[in-house]
Amino acid sequence: MPMSSLNEFFNLIYLTFTPLFLIAGAVVLVSRKIKMEARSFARANIYLFAPCLALNSMLNTSMSGREIGNIVLATILCGFLMAGAAWGIGCLMGFDRRMVSTFILTAIIMNSLNFGLPFITFAFGAEAESRAVVFVIGQLFVVYGLGTFVVSRGTKSIQDSLLNVFKMPIPYMAALGIVLNLTGNDLPQPVGQAVAVLGRASVPCAMVILGLQLGTATLRGRMKALWTITITRYGIGSAIAFLVATLIGLNGLTLRVFILIYSMPVGVTSGVLATEFDGDAEFAAAGVLFTTLLSIIPLSLLLFVT
Repeated sequence: MPMSSLNEFFNLIYLTFTPLFLIAGAVVLVSRKIKMEARSFARANIYLFAPCLALNSMLNTSMSGREIGNIVLATILCGFLMAGAAWGIGCLMGFDRRMVSTFILTAIIMNSLNFGLPFITFAFGAEAESRAVVFVIGQLFVVYGLGTFVVSRGTKSIQDSLLNVFKMPIPYMAALGIVLNLTGNDLPQPVGQAVAVLGRASVPCAMVILGLQLGTATLRGRMKALWTITITRYGIGSAIAFLVATLIGLNGLTLRVFILIYSMPVGVTSGVLATEFDGDAEFAAAGVLFTTLLSIIPLSLLLFVT
């Protein structure tokens, strides 16, 4: 990679990490003076902001239905394979039921939105960005379907866990956006504007939740589990992504984008769901922090080899 590209890459890391930690740090400072509940923000994001983001993104994508379907299918298959691998690793590590559920959650949820999109845009340009957006939408089905079930199983019965899955509005809103897009229809202008504004609130809300979780998170006594999720997220995750994407038939730019964006650090939404459904939110927050701090090494290697 030329020196100029390396400089641009490190500049991307700086520009991506700095706002995240500035926002999280500000939230930590404010939360020490003013009581704020992470669960209230989590519920606003799950049931209002993120569904609007899903609807607006799917409504405005310009990709073909076939390519959208392949990327979404590959994303969902990766989610189930990753969940199975994480479950086996969690059991081998001797984690309790609640911790196994949260470990799986951190394995299947990556930071594809806040870090992945700008990373992909820098690496491959604007053409790749639309593919990354479709991946994010496919990942919503994994996060709020499989993810909700997995974290709920840490403390609830199978019946209650399935009920929580069907209560999640995001997959329904994403599906509505796909249908409207493929049929050439649109939302009424005032409704579309309201949906777009609410959708833009999803990322800032997630950053507030991250700050509230990091304010109480600790790495002490968790290093073994944190190194395990780091290896799982980057090593096993990228291998599964390559295998599934190749079998599905993704190639060229789409294949490269898929492998890289599936190998992002642990996503903030793992903490959002862990907070909402009584998982180990502190481990999820620590996983976000730890894997993000270490991400420059594996992502640099993946960017080079792909």
